[in-house]
Parts: sequence; C-alpha cells; structure tokens
Amino acid sequence: MNTTIDDSSMLSLEGFIVSPEAAHPLFLLTLAVYLVIFIGNVIVFSIIVFQKNLHKPMYLILCNMSVCDLIGSTAVMPRLMADFLTEVRYISYAACVVQAFCIHFYSSAAQLILTVMAYDRYIAICDPLRYNSIMTTSTLVKLCSLAWGAAFVLIIILFALTLRLQRCRSRIVEASCSNAALFLLSCADTTVNNMYGIFITFFLIGLSFLVIVWTYIRILITCLYKRQSSSKSKAIHTCATHLTVYIIFEFTILFTIIMQRFQNVNPNARKITWVLFTTFPPCANPIIYGIYTKEIRNNVFKCFKNTILPNQ
Repeated sequence: MNTTIDDSSMLSLEGFIVSPEAAHPLFLLTLAVYLVIFIGNVIVFSIIVFQKNLHKPMYLILCNMSVCDLIGSTAVMPRLMADFLTEVRYISYAACVVQAFCIHFYSSAAQLILTVMAYDRYIAICDPLRYNSIMTTSTLVKLCSLAWGAAFVLIIILFALTLRLQRCRSRIVEASCSNAALFLLSCADTTVNNMYGIFITFFLIGLSFLVIVWTYIRILITCLYKRQSSSKSKAIHTCATHLTVYIIFEFTILFTIIMQRFQNVNPNARKITWVLFTTFPPCANPIIYGIYTKEIRNNVFKCFKNTILPNQ
C-alpha cells in the first residue's frame, strides 16, 4: 500500500504546546518582539538609504544585514503568532518549504555578510590610504552579490536534495519548518541530505570564522603600532560593534545546532532555541548599531527631531 502523501496535502505543525491561558500573553510577547525587530531594522535601513552621508561601504553592508534579518524573522514570527491563537495547526507543504528556505537562506547570507563586514573593517584600518580605491562601489556590489548569491546557491542545492524525497509522514514536531524537519518526513535514506547539511553548516561557519580571525589579528597588530590614540580608539570601537554582532549570531546558531542534535532535550526548549536563532540576532543588531554607531545614532535623532519638531 502506498503511504506517500500527495504534494498538495497539508502538514501538521506541532508548534509550542501551551495552555489556553498562556496563549494570548505569548502572542502579545511575540508581537512585541517582532515589532522591535521590524521597526528597528526598517529604521536602520531607511536612515542609511535616505541619508547620503551614510552612503559608505560599512553602512551599505549593514543595510544588507538589516534586509537579511527581516527575512529570517518574518519567516518565523507571523506564523508563530498565528499558531498561538489557534489549536488546529496545519501548513501546506509548499508554505513549509518556503518558510524553511527563508530561514536557512537568512542564516547562510548572514554568515557571509558578516564576513564581508570584517573584510571592510580590515581594509579601513590596515590600509586606510587605499580604502577608497579598494572598496569602490563596484567592489562593494560584487562582494554583497557574492554573499547573497553563494547563500542562495548553497540553499537551493540543499532543498533540491530534500524535495527529491517521497514523503510518508505529515507531522512536524517543531515550532517552524526546517530542512531537517522536511526530510524527516520521508521514509527514504536521508544520508546525503545529512552530509550536505553538515557540509554547508561547517563550511559557512568555518569560512566566516577563519576570515574574521585573520582580519582581526591583522587589525590588532595594526592597532598596536598606531601612534595616534584617537585613530586607535575609533578602530577598536568600530571593530567591537561588529565583533559583538558576530559573537551573538555565532552563539545562537551554534547553541541551536547543539540543541537540535540532542533528541532527549525538552521539546519546548529545543523549539525555543530555534525561534531565538531567528529573533535574537535580528532584534539585537539594530539596537547595537543604533547605540554604538555615532553616525547612525545622530541621524536617527536628527530625523525624529525634524519629524516631531519641524519648525525648531
């Protein structure tokens, strides 16, 4: 008897198992977090786009990061909010694939964009006299396109391997869809899927880590030989911001991977780490850059002042 489920069938998405009394407070909490993520990243994106004095490589790369954060959080948060308000949780297979693709695309692109940021800081601090000739508009477009394009190709291959599998199950016991959740719906051999998933995970994390470690070693050496304390302080300040964002992202992604690998972990705890992976970095990034980047902070205050007190 053929137990394969038709591609047009609905999947059961378990989500969080919560009491009816906790559902509405959790919905409001999720809504508040998503609004912080959405408004924060839109403000950073808009300020950089509309303020010509911020049309510099560092800020334009940050603009790409804001778009990436919005993709990751929007793939998870609206669906999660809807799940808190209903007891019957179904998702179409196509919608599940789209959600999972956006989540994995977000994580891959974020790794590569953070790597491009590190390279930009390396050129700015270690070779400042040639910075404008190296980090031209053309170079910046190529680097950002490479980050997005490489992430897209890697994830397309990942999902091509998953979509080739016939399904014999229809229940996903997670808070959202993922590539692993999708290929576990199959009764076929998923060794290739597992191996490729592990490959791209460690390839992206490893590449990002090696490039960032190398650039920061060179930056540290350069800073040690700088005589001007103001230049040294500015270099350390800009690098500290990027390094904080990178550490937050890597910590959440590695913690999520570890939690997903241990099946004896409390199911809700595993689901929480998966949601935090797509919400905590996107929530923290605009706050960190907004607070610690003087140019962005000043432009935000200026825009709000002109909006609220236009005649003063």
